[in-house]
Amino acid sequence: MRTVSLRRRVVAVATAVLAALLLAVGLFVDADLGSRLRDDARTRLSSLAELGVQLDGTVDDQTLVNRLQTAGADARLESDEGTVVGTPGPLDGPAGPPGTAGPAPGGPKAAVTQDGDLLRTSRTLRGDRVLVLTTSLRPVEDALAQFRRSMLLGALAGLALAVVASWLLLGRALAPLDTMTATARSIADGDRGRRLDPDRTDTELGRTAAAFDRMIDSLEGAEERATRSRDRMQRFLSDVAHDLRTPLAAVTAAAERLLLDTGEGPDRRAREEAAVRIVREARRAAQLVTDLLSVSRLEELQPRPVRTGLAPLVRAAVEEAGPLGRGVDVRAPEGTVVEVVADPDHVRRVLVNLLSNARRAAPAGPVVVTVDRPDGWGRVVVADGGPGIAPADRERVFDRLVRLDPARAGDGGAGLGLSISRGLARSGGGDLRCADPAEVDLPPGLPRGAVLVLTVPLG
Repeated sequence: MRTVSLRRRVVAVATAVLAALLLAVGLFVDADLGSRLRDDARTRLSSLAELGVQLDGTVDDQTLVNRLQTAGADARLESDEGTVVGTPGPLDGPAGPPGTAGPAPGGPKAAVTQDGDLLRTSRTLRGDRVLVLTTSLRPVEDALAQFRRSMLLGALAGLALAVVASWLLLGRALAPLDTMTATARSIADGDRGRRLDPDRTDTELGRTAAAFDRMIDSLEGAEERATRSRDRMQRFLSDVAHDLRTPLAAVTAAAERLLLDTGEGPDRRAREEAAVRIVREARRAAQLVTDLLSVSRLEELQPRPVRTGLAPLVRAAVEEAGPLGRGVDVRAPEGTVVEVVADPDHVRRVLVNLLSNARRAAPAGPVVVTVDRPDGWGRVVVADGGPGIAPADRERVFDRLVRLDPARAGDGGAGLGLSISRGLARSGGGDLRCADPAEVDLPPGLPRGAVLVLTVPLG
C-alpha cells in the first residue's frame, strides 16, 4: 500500500486542476480579445472610408486626407491623372507606385483585407479617384503580448497563493485524521475504552469515524471472546486432567495392592475387588478419552441422513441403553408415523445419553419419552422425576465438563454427554434444549424434573 502524503496529493491535484482551468481561461480570453481588437481595427478602418465618401466634394483633397489621418491609420487619394495626395505607406513594406491600387473590387464598399500585420481598404470617389486607407495591427499584437505576460504572471502568483492556502486549509480540514491516529495509538497502548464518538455521521469523516468505532467495538468484543475462550480452555484442560487423574490414581492404587499381595492367606476377595476396580476405572478413563475425542471432532462430523421413523429410533435407543432403559415409558402417537431425515446412529447416541442422564437423576423415579411432530419438526421429549434443572443452569448444562450436582456425577460421568448430544443434534439440522416443565406446548403428563427436548427435521 502506497502511503503518499494525503495533504501533498490533494494540493498537487488541486494545483493541477487550477492550472488547467487558468490555462483554458487564458486561451479563451486571448483568442476572444484578439478577435475583438482586430474586428475593432477593421470597423474603424471601414468607418474612416465611409467618412471619406461622405466628405467627398465638400472639402478639397488635402483637407479630406488630413481629416482621415488618425492615430494608427494612413490615407492616400489617387486620381486618374496619377496625382497622389497623402502618403500612407506602412513601415512594414512599400505602398507601391501611384495608381496601382485601382478601383476597389466589389463596388464602392470594398471589404477590409489583411496582408500580414497590415489592414487595407479602398473606396472609389467622384472623378474616378481612389481613396486608400491602411493601418497596422502591430499595436494590437503588442497589446496582446503584454496581456499574455500579465496573465502568465497573474496565473503564477495565483497558483502560488492557492498552493499556500490549500496547504494551510487542508491542514485544518485533515485535523480529524490526526485525532483518529492519536485515538488509534491510545487504543493500541491499552486505552480500550476510548472512542471517536463523531457528532455527525452523514459526512465522509463522520462515517469513517463511526466505522472506526464499530471496528474497535468488534475487535474489543473479539478480544473478550478470545479471552473467555482461553479461560474456558484452561478450565477445560484442568478439569480433564483432574478427571483423568482420578481413575488413573485408582488404577495405580489397585495395581500396587495386587503387587504387594504375596498370595498367602485367604485374600482372594481383596484381589478380585482390586482387579474389578482396575477394570472399572480403566473403562471410566477410556470413556472420558472417547468423549473428549468426540467433543474435539464435533465440527468435523458428517452426518448421513436417511428417511426413517422417529418412534423406532426411540425404541432402539431404549433397548440399547440396557439397564438404564428399564422402566422407561415410551409414548408414541398411535397410527401416526413421524418420519424424519436424520442420521440414525447420531439420534440413537443422543437418546442413549439423555436416558443415561435421566436415570442417574431419578434412579427410582419415572422417566417418560414422548414422540410427536409439532410445528413441522419431529420431536422427542425426555422427562425424568428427579430434582430438575434450575432456570439459570438450563443452558449451562450443555457446556463441556459441567456437572450440576453429585447426583448427576455419581457414576463418574465427565459432564460431556449433553455437550456431545447437542453437537450431534445440530450437525443434522436439529437441536437439543433444556425446557421449562411448565411450558404449555409440551406433551401432558410429564414428570416435573428435568425436561430435554430433541428436535429433528421431518422427512
